[in-house]
Amino acid sequence: MKPIILLAPAAALLAATASAGPLQSATVTKVVNDVRIHGGSATGQTATEGAAIGRSNSVHTGRRSRAELTFPDTTLTRIGANSVFSMAGAGRDIELKQGSMLVQVPKDSGGATIRTATVTASITGSTALFEYNPGQWVKLINVEGSMKLGIKRTENGKTKTEYREVKPGEIITMHPNGRDVPAPMVINLARLIRTSNLAGSRYFGALPPTSRSRIDQAIALQASERREGNLVPGGILARGGDRPFGISGASTLDIPVRDTQSEHGHDYHDYPYQPPIITP
Repeated sequence: MKPIILLAPAAALLAATASAGPLQSATVTKVVNDVRIHGGSATGQTATEGAAIGRSNSVHTGRRSRAELTFPDTTLTRIGANSVFSMAGAGRDIELKQGSMLVQVPKDSGGATIRTATVTASITGSTALFEYNPGQWVKLINVEGSMKLGIKRTENGKTKTEYREVKPGEIITMHPNGRDVPAPMVINLARLIRTSNLAGSRYFGALPPTSRSRIDQAIALQASERREGNLVPGGILARGGDRPFGISGASTLDIPVRDTQSEHGHDYHDYPYQPPIITP
């Protein structure tokens, strides 16, 4: 019995270390229409389920096309239409050069970082929807879990990343070259899950049970907030390329009324006429 007692903690530590390892490879677990894997070829090769993706590859999806990738630690990535995705750096970084994606990171896996040319999203044990349209907008929705959105700023010759926390059921929309990360707004999470092409089951299977359980809790909390009068319909539209916010391409946001003043001095009801919500 003694050797077992001594070895068990070491085995647990080894498993934890493996689960928090870098995102170096993934397997294509779903292909919808035109999905190509690029690795030096100008045209790339047609992706098939079971194909391996490495750091030297990028995944390109065409119009009305989508893909799902699964990493060894069960981190899940779903890529929307007209998107370009790759793994970046030597850690748990992934890069979205354009388009939309869902990332589901299991707890205790070390989290993940989504990078664009200017904006960074850090997610931990979470499910996130992320969209990047170069030169136009960046959107991050916290479906469940813990995450923050950051942008690099240079002050007094020093560059640092300014982060803003995004709570479950909240969205931040901003210009990718913006100087500040705006305050988040509340999105109708139940409608999002019901209509989203990436979070829903129209093209993909169900999200992992632990993620679904936390999503249900967040939806229930929003429902309670509405009953208590702390959330009211805002009528704001957030449109997107692969329509991750609903089949119609738009999703109605709710406005928090319990905290009626934003840090920038604008009432929340002013946001239909103010950034950060972009309606192209």
